[in-house]
Amino acid sequence: MPTAQPLRTGDPQRLGEYALSGRLGEGGQGTVFLGSRGGETYAVKLLHGPVGDEQAAFLREVELAKHVARFCTAQVIDAGFDEGRPYIVSEYVDGPSLQREVALTGPRRGGALERLAVSTATALAAIHRAGIVHRDFKPQNVLLGSDGPRVIDFGLAKALDAAATVSGRGVGTPAYMAPEQITASAVTGAADVFSWGATMCFAANATAPFGQDSVAPVLHRILTAPPELGRLDGRLRTLVDACLDKDARNRPTSRELLFELLGESDAVPAEVLDSPPAHILRVTPPPLVPEQRSATTGPRTPMAQPEATGTPGGYRLPGTQEGGGPPSGPSTVEPSTSRNAPLTSSRGWPRAVIAVCAALLVTAAVLVTALIPAMNKSDAVQPSQAAGPTVPSQSDPVKSRPPADTSSPLKPDRTQQERKPTAGPPVALPATVPIPSLTGLDKDAATRALKRAGLVLGTVTQLDSPQKIGRVLAAEPAPGTTVAKGSTVSIQVSAGLPVPGATGLQLKAAEARLTGAGLAVGTVTRSCTGQPDGQVLSTQPKAGSRVTGGTPVALTVARNGAKVPPVVGQSLEDGRKALIGAGFTVRSRGQVVDDESRVGMVLSQTVQPGTCAEPGTAVVIVVGLAAQSGPDPDEPTETPTGQVPGE
Repeated sequence: MPTAQPLRTGDPQRLGEYALSGRLGEGGQGTVFLGSRGGETYAVKLLHGPVGDEQAAFLREVELAKHVARFCTAQVIDAGFDEGRPYIVSEYVDGPSLQREVALTGPRRGGALERLAVSTATALAAIHRAGIVHRDFKPQNVLLGSDGPRVIDFGLAKALDAAATVSGRGVGTPAYMAPEQITASAVTGAADVFSWGATMCFAANATAPFGQDSVAPVLHRILTAPPELGRLDGRLRTLVDACLDKDARNRPTSRELLFELLGESDAVPAEVLDSPPAHILRVTPPPLVPEQRSATTGPRTPMAQPEATGTPGGYRLPGTQEGGGPPSGPSTVEPSTSRNAPLTSSRGWPRAVIAVCAALLVTAAVLVTALIPAMNKSDAVQPSQAAGPTVPSQSDPVKSRPPADTSSPLKPDRTQQERKPTAGPPVALPATVPIPSLTGLDKDAATRALKRAGLVLGTVTQLDSPQKIGRVLAAEPAPGTTVAKGSTVSIQVSAGLPVPGATGLQLKAAEARLTGAGLAVGTVTRSCTGQPDGQVLSTQPKAGSRVTGGTPVALTVARNGAKVPPVVGQSLEDGRKALIGAGFTVRSRGQVVDDESRVGMVLSQTVQPGTCAEPGTAVVIVVGLAAQSGPDPDEPTETPTGQVPGE
């Protein structure tokens, strides 16, 4: 029995024909109630906001949702309005959501994860086939019923759009929204594919691929950061990564997604496609005792019968009608009153054998009489015009059939057809298809688009272009051109722009070279060196690298001079040694300190450490002194460049 929370104050007791007995849950879109009608249980979802003028559009979308294949989805039953607020009635699925199941039992692994992926992709393909975009595919909308996963809450796009306009809410759950939903671009089935990939990441890792913290950081990561695929591996990881592409055009369709999960293969033997599977034809072995035949006895039942669950009129024996019965036209054998007359006694079978043999002898005599004159005629008369049954070719096991009556309505008289004058055999024109638009796609997406159109990717030429590396620039033949199916289409893709050499140039000249090459000047870092001031020492990215147009290039520029070392905290002697070793002149000043530990230590320096200064520049350091009598400690003393005295 379904478990539900009691109705709250203000909850409706009835929606249309459905009596409500409890609450199943509540979310950002609406409240789900447990409803019943005629002894059947349903899930009834009442949206929070009205749809305004979109009531007709909402009902049209519900009608589409009713035609979604029922496997892997909760079937949509009915819909209506309650004081302007829409509600939708669907099949009740008794099971937890994927969100709750993962929270309670942990991430899914191995076969369980693969079954979930195939089931939900199948549901998504069925929803898209009905012309519906889900727009809110997420773990909460995947219910794990006793018979497998079911996708719910489809068919609400129009209602959610209208409700979002009225209430100011967005459509979708942030952690599973596609980039185009965030940027308010056109939303297609590709958004559902993105959400499917995010949902599979959650199922495998118990967290969404772009995090589940506050809304703003999540949306920013969806737009800019790569997804965190976590424990996903193998083929499923590659496929989910493709589904989470920022560009909707580069994602597979739901149909392609399902085929990839099933392991699509083009290497199907031709004989498998041309012949019915072995289980379709059930061959009835001949009886051990021949059936009795007479002038009033018809032929035996056909040996091959169509599978009961197959397509009506699928595989039929020659000489039978579409409904499986005998032909209505004339037959060389008189109609029978009993199709399978049983033997009247065990002693009647010798007479049956004699009758069969006699019939065969008569038939052979007729065949000989008819065939000998036919063979003496000119070659204009075809062998198939001779009297008697047509003998099928033994080289085609599928087309081999029991002898059939040539007067059957399913097989017109070939003799009459061949006597008609013809202008020659008809010429089969090749199937043609238009070349799809490929400009702006990356190479992989262009390959998929050509495959869907029945075309083959040809030569790929790389050209210097400011476009993103790998993006298609043009196709030959041009998009829109009609060509034969299976034709080859060559494309030109962007190879990016090379970073020009700037090392050795002055800063201004290097900046001009970068901008002239279609790139931008990035961060400029100064480095002390013996090179002339302002000369470029290096670039990042390095010269020769290929990047997208407008990419900033960082420059490291020389600043003539020596780098001033830090000496604060060192002893007077160590400080002097470091500065003199760097090529500077050292002057010291004394400062009385109360802390004895600071006596003789460098307290400060006049030229900041890390800066560039010309060799010979005087650096004044302040040294801590203890209180004492003698020369004025504030009188500066000059230390010439060179070795420190006493060393």
